[in-house]
Amino acid sequence: MAERPPRTPFVSQPVVDRAQAQARAQQCVKELGATDLTLIRESMCSTFRANDSVLRVGHFTSDPSTAKHLATMLRNAEFRVPDVIATWQQDETGLGVIAYEDVPATGYAIDWSEVGRMIRRLHTDIAPSDIPADYPIASPTDLPWWNFGAILTRLEATALVPSQQLSTLHEAAERGAEWTNIVETTPNVLTHGDIHPGNILMSEDGPVLIDWDLLSTASPLWDHVPLKAWSTPPWQGNADAYTAFAAGYGAVDWESDSLDVVVEMRNLAATVMKLIASASIGIIDEEAARRLEYWGSPNMTAPWTWG
Repeated sequence: MAERPPRTPFVSQPVVDRAQAQARAQQCVKELGATDLTLIRESMCSTFRANDSVLRVGHFTSDPSTAKHLATMLRNAEFRVPDVIATWQQDETGLGVIAYEDVPATGYAIDWSEVGRMIRRLHTDIAPSDIPADYPIASPTDLPWWNFGAILTRLEATALVPSQQLSTLHEAAERGAEWTNIVETTPNVLTHGDIHPGNILMSEDGPVLIDWDLLSTASPLWDHVPLKAWSTPPWQGNADAYTAFAAGYGAVDWESDSLDVVVEMRNLAATVMKLIASASIGIIDEEAARRLEYWGSPNMTAPWTWG
């Protein structure tokens, strides 16, 4: 039987050279006639604000123009997402750029119940076939940072983590191995893939969903995992956020234990990737140390910092 090809998300690798990303953004800003480029966030992409635009610079797995096709489809379906103003194809360094309309800050608290209703509508009203053909739709089980065998081997190669603590991480991965079956349980629906406070903007009209880089097909449970993780220890989020989201979303057909399994594996992925990032400077930094400590003494560890 032929091996199933991996389903890669729109963004699958981080920007490494952040200075290069800023230089690329500066070039594009000139074409927009904007000024005052300001860094907003560094994550998988580098994100900047320039006048009334927000520029995301990243290693996209398809032409950046496909982001506009997706935004147009979602807006036509009455989902609140930013419009795409302009796109620039990948240059010789592999960096592409997408300019979105800026959503003015309102200072309103996120309406998590409304976010839950929006995600329920995504799951029920939008089919994978509705997505523009050129925009990637991923699978959670193909995300490289969820391939625990590979990323733990990569972490071990850094020689940064003592063997006893490394064994604890391996044990956690084995304990949660059923996560793949959980997220592939039918029915599979279209999922945003990364619902947390950093990807919700509150406009005058209500929540705006940004960062559709991890658009996937999976069990509906997949869209509950990020916010559930953020809302509970060891993260510092507010448990009321997930409670409101779940109330807005409505009835589900999975057991809470299944959600907890996948939440723990998300925390494991966050730990290992933070440790691998630490390897670039040769030491386990303070945040990475807190995350590593959790797996040996989950009831005693200091809270984690989001990001």
